[in-house]
Amino acid sequence: MPDHSELDSRYFIDNDIYNCPYCNLRHVSYTVRGSKVFNWTDSKLCYVYFVFCHSCENLSMHLSFNEIPLSGTGYSGRSNINVDEDIKIDDLFFYSVPTSFFAIDSRVPKVLRELMTEAEGSLKSNYLTGASVCARKMIYELAIIEGAQGENYEDRIKSLKSVRTDVDEEYFDTLLTIQQVTSNKVHEESYDGWESKHLKLILSTLREIFGNMYVIPEIKKQKRKSILELKEKIIGKTKGIEG
Repeated sequence: MPDHSELDSRYFIDNDIYNCPYCNLRHVSYTVRGSKVFNWTDSKLCYVYFVFCHSCENLSMHLSFNEIPLSGTGYSGRSNINVDEDIKIDDLFFYSVPTSFFAIDSRVPKVLRELMTEAEGSLKSNYLTGASVCARKMIYELAIIEGAQGENYEDRIKSLKSVRTDVDEEYFDTLLTIQQVTSNKVHEESYDGWESKHLKLILSTLREIFGNMYVIPEIKKQKRKSILELKEKIIGKTKGIEG
């Protein structure tokens, strides 16, 4: 069977189905609930599209330098994107809100969620210095939260690796490797940022680390609680019948 898992990393699957960034449901229906156009510069137009999720009824906003064909516009104000099936709709937009394909889980500490959102937004707009600063600050904030030590980025990563042995060490090694191969600067103050490809890897790695630290343990805890409650319910009924 063909592997379609790549579709789960997209915002838009096709003209009618997308992965909602709010309710985190994959492959749900959406419609365009409005569009606007404004002057990005004196010679360049920008088109804004508001997308409505048919599941949670939240609106996301998407910016494009191309006027995207719509169909079905009528009195209801609902439209559908109307492009050829071989076109990847995500590539038509240069910025979206939420910036991520999926909103960051609320179980991740707020300071880390906010920095991740800002970093991904900066990267999407190609503000690489801003994205790099946010990525590095995430490391510092994570170190504070986890009680890790270190005077610079590399030391903090090594300390986090030793503190959180429950997280696959390969994630921390990835963060260390990126730093080592992209910067020969001795002082933290002289650091001048990462390239886009490095930032994408760093942010993806940090997302996985956050998930392993704060989300997966809570999911396991909740599942364990549900199983124990179910067990108690079944055993309790059995004991009641035997008694």
